[in-house]
Amino acid sequence: MNKILLTVLLLAVLFTACDKGIAPREPGLEESGIQGTIFFQNWPPPDSLFDLRLVAFREFPPENIILEIVNQQAFAYPSINDSLGLPFYVERTDFEFELPAGQYGYLVVAQRYGENLFSDWRAVGQYDVDSDSLPSPLRVPENRMVRNIFISVDFDHLPIQPF
Repeated sequence: MNKILLTVLLLAVLFTACDKGIAPREPGLEESGIQGTIFFQNWPPPDSLFDLRLVAFREFPPENIILEIVNQQAFAYPSINDSLGLPFYVERTDFEFELPAGQYGYLVVAQRYGENLFSDWRAVGQYDVDSDSLPSPLRVPENRMVRNIFISVDFDHLPIQPF
């Protein structure tokens, strides 16, 4: 049963992930999205690292990471269609994440720490521009890349856990 559900969800993601195909971009227009760097420290043991993604959620707190991606209320980088996530055991990684223009309430680095794709996720870092424990919202304008987004991931000091 789990394999059937996983197959249906992955097919739903594949069919909804591409809205413009390979259509060329209009000259002079930049893609909407964010660009920045994720910094890592205190990596956990390899047996707790199954996947690592940057996820932009429209709302905070999110209900379900997988369902929100399927329903396009959240977007993952690298895309869920890509079998490889963010790199493990590096000090930092740069990203350029194309996103639909709009308001995002939660930008998080999510770690899958077990084999269950649907439940074994936790937040390990979040976009936060002040010293409180809540994530900072982010607005992505149409045809503009928001640059210099920095996220710190410290596996020994995790942020609040909304999912």
